[in-house]
Amino acid sequence: MASSISKTFDLLAQSRNSHAVNALILALDVDDPDIRERAVSALLEQQSARGLVEVIRRNATHTPAIRKRLESHSSALEAAIKQCLLHGNHELQYSALEFVKLSSDFRQIPTLVSLFDNSRSVNHQPELIIQTLRYLVGRLYEYFLDKSVDSVYSRSFLKNAEQIRRDVLSALASAAEHYQEFDRPEEIVESLLILGDVSDPAIRKIMWHSDGVTREYVEQVLKESKHIGVMQLICDFTEVNYPNSKALEAIAEREDPEFISHLLRWLPDKPSDLVLTNFKQIGKVVWLRANRQNLKKIPQALQTAVIRLISLIDLDLASKKQAQKWMLQYGTTEAKEAAIGILRNLDSMEVTEMVLESLDSEDPIQQAWATCQLRSNQVPDAINLLVNKIDSPLEEVREAARQELFSFDVDYVLEHYEEFNAQVWPAVGKLLMKLNPKTVLEFSRAMAHPLRKRRTQAARCVHALNLHDQLIPALASLIEDPDDTVRRTSAEILATLELPAARQALVPLVTDDNARIREIAVKVLQPDQTSKNPSQ
Repeated sequence: MASSISKTFDLLAQSRNSHAVNALILALDVDDPDIRERAVSALLEQQSARGLVEVIRRNATHTPAIRKRLESHSSALEAAIKQCLLHGNHELQYSALEFVKLSSDFRQIPTLVSLFDNSRSVNHQPELIIQTLRYLVGRLYEYFLDKSVDSVYSRSFLKNAEQIRRDVLSALASAAEHYQEFDRPEEIVESLLILGDVSDPAIRKIMWHSDGVTREYVEQVLKESKHIGVMQLICDFTEVNYPNSKALEAIAEREDPEFISHLLRWLPDKPSDLVLTNFKQIGKVVWLRANRQNLKKIPQALQTAVIRLISLIDLDLASKKQAQKWMLQYGTTEAKEAAIGILRNLDSMEVTEMVLESLDSEDPIQQAWATCQLRSNQVPDAINLLVNKIDSPLEEVREAARQELFSFDVDYVLEHYEEFNAQVWPAVGKLLMKLNPKTVLEFSRAMAHPLRKRRTQAARCVHALNLHDQLIPALASLIEDPDDTVRRTSAEILATLELPAARQALVPLVTDDNARIREIAVKVLQPDQTSKNPSQ
């Protein structure tokens, strides 16, 4: 059964007597929270403008339960809030602004814009109005980025979000057209550019067809605003035909870190033809000029985007080379790889210098990157350097060296050893032995190849690599080869070794049919022969 208090408030809510409203207003100030909540509910049902204005006036004292109740009946408060904003005194306007902000009442944005009208004398607190406008515009922009808004009020209210946005844009555009009548026109223009997109008529009108002063405000906002909505609008213009020239100028001239970071994060990995064409119109980007570059301020995650941007714009050669050098010296591994791709303007000496500098870096990642560049950039003594890096105390560097030498096997060396600098041949031999414990076996098989050319090549290769002392049995087997060239090659190599096994292998050649081969064997073995036959 309903209590007497419930019956009383039900009667007051249904009554059209002005005294009923007075009683409910008085109930808003009692100490009992339950009574205040019942009074608010009754006034919402009454729909009395005077009563709802008083509800707004007491915004600061409402309990969470009352606030939740008001959020669920936002439409009932719309007219009362507008009245408080436009016609209320300082206290009432303040309470209404706070309520609008707390409840994210985006429908009140046009009303807030109208408060900048110079003819309104009620505008006592412009800074608070600006703060509220900025907050609502920002929240509305965020809604279109992510529609999972926290507020129950906002979720239900924004079922018609696109219509709200159009209404707000219309109010902002109208105010921008009459900037002479409004205080703080730059705030109005910025709000318009935040909420608009490149296809909106309001955006196209203000950026192309407004008067000179308004376009100056537009240019100022484009070049100074740090709101993500404005910065994204600038980027979006690079994806349309006939982009606004002031948007492209903003890309060229802005050098604040907020915009640079946003531009680099947005920059597509694979720009469309339209984006490529529009970026070519931008010309020089101020912060990338040689005398203005400070790439150490760029977050590491965005360094590769810097390289992509350089490839898109018409940057002068000196600036491009300077940026590339910095990336090769100090950039991340990914940034270095990207920079390598556009090294056409750097000569081999410059590349070598930067790779060698990184090779001695204290940073393991820098060292590992440089290790991977030794062969591909034909750094002098690359093989020897790689041999050293195989024994690096840093796992990243050892792994980089192993990966770089993955294809470096006996077959590869047999085909290419003559292309190496002769000074690094011994290092190549050591490297093969370190990488592959079957190196000796594989060279032995190569010296037993059916093709004479391959057998000779293998013998000469092991000699060049200074591995012939470990392949005496394989070289000795060539002593019996039917081909004179093969026997002679083997004899010449064995003759360089002062090992008993090598000398023993040469003995059969003393009676070889080929005079040149006999001469090699006799020359090596003569001291032994003399000692055995002193009479000779």
